[in-house]
Amino acid sequence: MYQNHVRVSGETLGHPDEINILSAGLFTTVRVQDFPDPQDLEDQCSIGSCNPALGDLMVGRDAQLSATSTCGLYGPQNYCIIGYLEEEQKCFTCDSRQPFDRYSNTNSHRIENIIATFEPERKLKWWQSENGVHEVSIRLDLETVFQFSHLVITFKSFRPTAMLVERSKDFGQTWKVFRYFAEDCSLHFPSVSSQTPDSIDDVVCDSRYSGSEPSTEGEVVLKALDPIFAIENPYAPHIQELITVTNLRINFTRLFTLGDTLLSRRRRNPQDKYYYALYDMVIRGSCFCNGHAARCTPGWAPLHVHGRCVCQHNTAGQNCERCQDFHHDSPWLPGGENAVDVCRRCNCHGHSDSCHFDVARFEATGGVSGGVCDNCRNDRVGPQCEQCRPFLYQDPQRAPHDPQACIPCECDSMGSQGGGLCDPLNGQCVCKENVDGQRCDQCKDGFFGLRADDPIGCQACRCHTVGSLSSCDKLTGSCECDRLAVGPLCDQCLVSLDWTACVLRCSPEAGQCHCLPNMVGRRCSDPAPGHFLPPLDYFLYEAELGDPLTADRPVTWTGMGLVRILEGAGLRFTVDNLPSSMDYQLVIRYEPEVRSNEPIRGTFVSNVVTINHDGQKTHLHFLCTVRYLYLVFLCIFTACKCNVIGSLGPSCSKLGGFCECKPNVIGRCCDTCAPLTFGFGPGGCKPCECDPRGSTSELCDQVRGQCACRLEVTGRQCDRCQPGYWGFPLCRPCECNQMSAICDEETGECLNCRDHTTGPQCDTCVQGYYGDPISRIPCQPCLCPDILGSGRFFATSCDQDPQSLSLTCSCREGHTGPSCDKCSPGFYGDLTKPGARCEECPCNDNIDPDDRDACDSLTGDCLRCLHNTMGPQCQDCRPGYYGNALVQDCKECSCDRRGTEVTQCPLQSPCFCDQATGQCPCRTGVVGVLCDECEDGYWNLDGASGCQPCSCDSANSVSNVCDKVTGQCPCRPEFGGRQCDECGENHFGNPDLQCVSCDCNLEGTLRPSCDPETGECLCRVGVTGIFCDECAPGYDSEFPACKECHPCTALWTHDVADVQRAAQRMRTFIPRPVDGVDPRVSNQQQMMRKIHSQLDDLRNLTGKSPAKVDKMEKLCMKIGEKTELKTQLQQSESGE
Repeated sequence: MYQNHVRVSGETLGHPDEINILSAGLFTTVRVQDFPDPQDLEDQCSIGSCNPALGDLMVGRDAQLSATSTCGLYGPQNYCIIGYLEEEQKCFTCDSRQPFDRYSNTNSHRIENIIATFEPERKLKWWQSENGVHEVSIRLDLETVFQFSHLVITFKSFRPTAMLVERSKDFGQTWKVFRYFAEDCSLHFPSVSSQTPDSIDDVVCDSRYSGSEPSTEGEVVLKALDPIFAIENPYAPHIQELITVTNLRINFTRLFTLGDTLLSRRRRNPQDKYYYALYDMVIRGSCFCNGHAARCTPGWAPLHVHGRCVCQHNTAGQNCERCQDFHHDSPWLPGGENAVDVCRRCNCHGHSDSCHFDVARFEATGGVSGGVCDNCRNDRVGPQCEQCRPFLYQDPQRAPHDPQACIPCECDSMGSQGGGLCDPLNGQCVCKENVDGQRCDQCKDGFFGLRADDPIGCQACRCHTVGSLSSCDKLTGSCECDRLAVGPLCDQCLVSLDWTACVLRCSPEAGQCHCLPNMVGRRCSDPAPGHFLPPLDYFLYEAELGDPLTADRPVTWTGMGLVRILEGAGLRFTVDNLPSSMDYQLVIRYEPEVRSNEPIRGTFVSNVVTINHDGQKTHLHFLCTVRYLYLVFLCIFTACKCNVIGSLGPSCSKLGGFCECKPNVIGRCCDTCAPLTFGFGPGGCKPCECDPRGSTSELCDQVRGQCACRLEVTGRQCDRCQPGYWGFPLCRPCECNQMSAICDEETGECLNCRDHTTGPQCDTCVQGYYGDPISRIPCQPCLCPDILGSGRFFATSCDQDPQSLSLTCSCREGHTGPSCDKCSPGFYGDLTKPGARCEECPCNDNIDPDDRDACDSLTGDCLRCLHNTMGPQCQDCRPGYYGNALVQDCKECSCDRRGTEVTQCPLQSPCFCDQATGQCPCRTGVVGVLCDECEDGYWNLDGASGCQPCSCDSANSVSNVCDKVTGQCPCRPEFGGRQCDECGENHFGNPDLQCVSCDCNLEGTLRPSCDPETGECLCRVGVTGIFCDECAPGYDSEFPACKECHPCTALWTHDVADVQRAAQRMRTFIPRPVDGVDPRVSNQQQMMRKIHSQLDDLRNLTGKSPAKVDKMEKLCMKIGEKTELKTQLQQSESGE
C-alpha cells in the first residue's frame, strides 16, 4: 500500500478538492468547499465579462452517470486484493444489485459511489468493475453545454496501464480525445506523440499517471487548458472547442497486471485480483454562459451546478448565446472587455416591438447601429421607423414617437409632380420647374398662371424690368408700373421725355436730371458719398429701450423685436435727439395678442417737414400722380458717423444711413448692443444666453451681462443653484443633517461634513469613528487598538454592539483580533512599538498565507517555505532544486546519477546542482548540464565510476576520441580492436611491428578476415585453399559457386582424408634424401610422392562431373583400390 502525491507543473495535488485551474483566462486556486459571494459575481457583470462559479458537475447527476462494467450488478462476485495476499482474508464479495448503504449494504460498488461527498468515511464506498475486463468506460451525460475545467480521478486499485479521456459537444454524436495516458505510450498508443505539446490543443500521451506505484489512492489529473500556455483570448474558437462539453467519457483500455504465483498456489482465478476501482471522480466546471452571466438557475445552490444561465448584458438563451428580443442594435459577441456593450436596445421610436441585426447596416454606420426594426406601425418606415411612409410626412408640431405624427402630404395636383409624393421629414412636395411653396400651390417670383396642363407649371412674367416696380401678379400676370411708365407691360413713358427720366426737368439730349445738393446720379436718385437719405421713421425709438411706468407692471421681452406690454402697463421714452422743435406725428407699431376682425386704422401724413442745412424750415410737397404714391426725401448734410468699434466700415446705407454693424450690434451708427446681448466691444456683443429655467427675464445687463435670477439661483446666466441648494433648475435645499451648509450642485451629496461625519447626507461617521449622526449620537474615535492618527490605528471602521456597547473593529489587511492588535497569518510586526504595523511576510509568495506558523510573527522570518524554496525570505531554492525562487520556479535537479559526483547525490533525495543554472557536479570525463554525456576522449557512462578514458593507441588510431557508448577508437585502415592495438579485419601480424593484408578471396570467405596471428583465411563451407579461392573436395570445381557434389561422395571422402593423414604421418618418418643415405629411403620417398600424386588426382576427380553414372562407377573402383593402398600403408607402418 502506497500513499500517492501526483506532481503537476511543480505543484503537489494532495486531493481533488484543491487544484490549480484556468477559468476565463485566469490561473487560480479553487477549493471545492469555497464558493464566492454571488453578489461579487453579479458586480463583475456590471463592468465587463463574468462567469459562474466552478463546481462539481457530477453532483446531483447520478442518473446521468454510467459505466460499461460494474461488479456484482447481476449477482454476487468474488474479488481479491493484491495488498492483502499475506493477510488472513484476501478475497471479498461484491454485490451491487442494490445501492450502497453504510449500514446494510456496504458491498455495493455502483458507479454513483464515485461522486465526491468529502465525508470523513468516504473511503467506505467506491465503484469497481468486473474482474479481468480490460476495456471499461465511464460516461457522464450532461443536459446542455457546460464549461469544463479539470478532472481528478482517485483510484482504489492500481491505475490503468493505458487509458484515454474523450469529450463531446454534440450530445455524444461525435467524440474527440482530450489526452492519452499510458505507462508505455509507444506500446499502447504508437501513433500518438509523447513529447511536450507544442500548442494548447495538441493531443499527446502522458506517462506521469500510470505505473505500479502507488497501489492505491493514485490519481489521474486532466486540465482542459494546460497552464504552461498563455491564453490571450479565452473566448477564441479553439479555446472554446476545448472547454465546452455535453458529454465526458473515460476509457480504461488496459489493466495493470502482476505475477500470479501467490494466488495460483491456492488454485484461484488469477483474474480475480485485476479490476478497476475508483474512490471518487471530480469533474470541475460551470454552466457555459459565454461570459454573460454570473449564476445559473434554478438559483444559487453551492452543491449543484445548474445548466441554464441567468443572462446579463441584454443576452438570452440557454447559454446566453444570443441577444434578447429588441436588443439587436449591436452584434452578439462572447464576453470580454466590452461585454457590457453587446446587444444594445433597438431604437424604433415606439413604432415597433421587434427588430433584427443587419451586418450591412452595422458596417455602413461605422459600427454605430445595426438594428433594423420589423413591421413598423403608425405609417412608419425606415431601419428605426424614423420616417413616414410615402405620401406622408412628419408633423413638425409632434414628437417623432407620437403615433399621430405622420400626416398627409396634401400636394397641389396642378403644381406638383410624383403623384403627390413629398419629403417625409418636412412635407415639401416635388414641384414643377416654375412652381414654389411647400404644397407646390403658387408660382415662383417672376412667374404667373399656375395650370395643371402646363409641364413647367407657370409662365415667366413679361413686365419691362425698368418700367415696372416688381414682378407681375402671380395669378393674372399684370405688371405694376413705375410712376412715369405706362402700358400693360410698363414699357412706355408717361410723357414725351427720355425713357428713364425721373423728374420733370432733365436734359433733353442725355436725360440727365438737375439734382438737388448732395444728390447724384443721372436720375438724382443717390446721395453723395458720406451722406444718406433718411426714411420717414428716421427717428425710431424701440420699446425694449423704454422704461416701464410702474414697477408692479413689468414689460417682458418675448423675442427678437417683440416686447409684451400687459394691460395697465406703460412705457416711457426719452426723446433727446431731435434737430429742432416742431410738430411731429407719432406712429406706434404694435401687434395685439388677441386677433380682431376690426381693420387697423392709421393717419396719413400729408406733409413731411424737414430742416435745411442753415436751420430754416422748408416744406417738400408730394410730386405724385393720383395712381402712384411716391415719397421724396431731402438729403441730410451730415456724414454717416459709423461707430469705429461697432461697425464693419465707415460707409452706410444710402437709404436710412444705417452702418454695417458687427454681430449683435444695432443702431444707425452701430453704437448699441442689441437686445439679449451685452459687452459692446471690438468683437461685437455677446449673447446674454440667460437660462430660462433660472432667470426671470431673457434680458441682461448690457455692460456686465448679468441676468436677472430667481432667489435660489445664481451665476451670470442664472444657470446654477445658490450655495446651499442643488439640482438645477429645481434648486432644492441641501439636506445635510445640519452638519454642512453646502452640497454637490448636481447630486445633492453633502460636502465638507463637520464633526467627523460623512456620507451623502452627513449621516454616517468617517473612517475610524463610530456613532449615529442621524440620532444625534456624536461620532467618537474607534480604539483599534488606539485612535486614528495615533500611529496605532489598524482598522478601517468599527461597530458598537447596542446591547453590550463593546466595539468590534474591521481590521486592515494584515491585522486581526477584536482590536486589530495582532498580525494575521502571513504578516508580521511588533505592534508594541510606536509606528509599527503588520506587514506582509517577505516570503516572495512561497508560503501558505493561511498558515499562522508559516513565518515568525515578530521578525517576519519565513519558517515553512513552499515550492521547494528555503531561506529567511524563501528566496533560495532548497538543495536539489534550481531556478528562480522569487517566481515559484524552483525545479528539481534532474542530474544523471551515473555521471554525477557520488557525494552530491544523497540517497532518497535529488542530486545537488547549481541553484542558478541547474548545472550538475559531474565526475571526471562527464559533461552536460545533467552530467548525462561522456566528454570527448571518454566512454561508458554506465560504468561503476562513470566515464572511462578511451585509451586509443596513439600510433594506430586517427584520434583519441572514441565512441561514447562502445568505446571503439577510430583506427587506421590496417588496425582494429577497441583501442586500435590489434591488426584490423583482413589483416594479421604483430600490430607493434606491421599488420599484413590477408589477401583472402572475398567471395570464398565468411567475412573479409583471417586469423590475426597466422593469416589463415577463414573459408566458407565448400571453399578451401590458402586464400579461400578454390572449391573444397566434395564440391563442384566451378569457383566461387562450389556446389555440393553427389551424395555418394560422402562414402569415400572420409576414407580419402584418412589416407592423406596416414600418408602425411609416414612421410614424417622418412628422412630427407642426403648424400650417403640408404637407397631404400629414397625409394620410399618416391613411393610416397606417387601416393600423394594419386591422392591429388583422386581429389581432383571428385570435383569434376560426378553426375554421370558411368563416371561414378569408375570412381567407386578407384576408391576400392585406394582402400587397399590404405591397408598396405597401415600394415607397413605397423611393421616398422
